Amino acid sequence: ITIEENYTFKKDGSGTMTYVVDLTELGEMLKTMGDMGVGKDDKDGEMGAMDLGGGKGALEKIGGITKVKLDTKKKWVQKLSFRFEDVNALNLALNVLMPDSSGLAQEFFRWDNGTLIRTSNRHAFEIGAGISGGGEGEGGEEAEEGFDVGAMLGSMKYKYSFKFKKDISDVASAEGVEKVNVGSKAVKLSTDWSVISKDPKALDLRIVLER
Repeated sequence: ITIEENYTFKKDGSGTMTYVVDLTELGEMLKTMGDMGVGKDDKDGEMGAMDLGGGKGALEKIGGITKVKLDTKKKWVQKLSFRFEDVNALNLALNVLMPDSSGLAQEFFRWDNGTLIRTSNRHAFEIGAGISGGGEGEGGEEAEEGFDVGAMLGSMKYKYSFKFKKDISDVASAEGVEKVNVGSKAVKLSTDWSVISKDPKALDLRIVLER
């Protein structure tokens, strides 16, 4: 599994977001994993509980969210993109795309004097726990004999990127998250579920922009 969040922000706080779910490498395995909503009799290429089709319709009803597009051309890969007018609209959209079991609304993003602050819920953590066959702690420790849970979680990637109109002066992220600057106005970050399974807040970050 690879999940990507890609953001662009304009000076007025509006922007675009593209959410990508790529199940290519685990597609055949996911057919038999009931926890992900995919059964043995499902048609090849179906995304089960990771399908973004329902999310598209829900996003189109949110005020401040426009230009919602869903790309399903590639088997086992879906890309959902949209425009948001501010972080309030963005947060509403992300609560649709990335809910957790609490059922509570999450403030994923907020601005604080030129600093963009990301605060995650348990969505990513719970995906890892469901796949590895457990609950709390290390993303689940129960697995079939001979199945390497650590290797499985390590193969599952989470990537996110941010692009701004202003220069970035600093990016603070969790331990285990790799960071690559792309010029002065963009940054790419990546980690895997072996990190997320130990720290549900591994995807939190702070990006400080030049004033």
